[in-house]
Amino acid sequence: MAYSTGMMNKRVKVAKRVDSEGGDFGRKSGGQKYQMLGEFWAAETFNKGVKSMREGAVDAYDTVMFRMRFHEGIDRWCLVQYHGKWYQIQSFNEDYQDNQIQMTAVELANQQVNIVEPTPGPEPETPAVNPEQQNDGTINDNDNDSNS
Repeated sequence: MAYSTGMMNKRVKVAKRVDSEGGDFGRKSGGQKYQMLGEFWAAETFNKGVKSMREGAVDAYDTVMFRMRFHEGIDRWCLVQYHGKWYQIQSFNEDYQDNQIQMTAVELANQQVNIVEPTPGPEPETPAVNPEQQNDGTINDNDNDSNS
């Protein structure tokens, strides 16, 4: 039996991690960079049960569970923004067949997230116009075999 996404009445923003450009001597520069995927409807609940009680013993009250519809761009390396706070995904379960994603996320201690604009891809090459005379669709009697 599949879990239910419930009442998806919360708006969350999802940012996907993108590759950093290489820095000096092959090192990555500028830390992790993220690109916004968009806003999605989601259901939000706090952790419940024995696991949350165990984590609560070490003051881990910043864990939230999000359930939402499947989106192929979302993976476990994404960040989720909810109520202006960024969350790092800890556990991620996606089910394309049931059209659902369930993820458990923990609030980031450092809320400084580097969001970049998508880089435009190479423009497709336009085919060169053929300067040769094209057939205008009229029938030429010399080439028509049915007139013999």
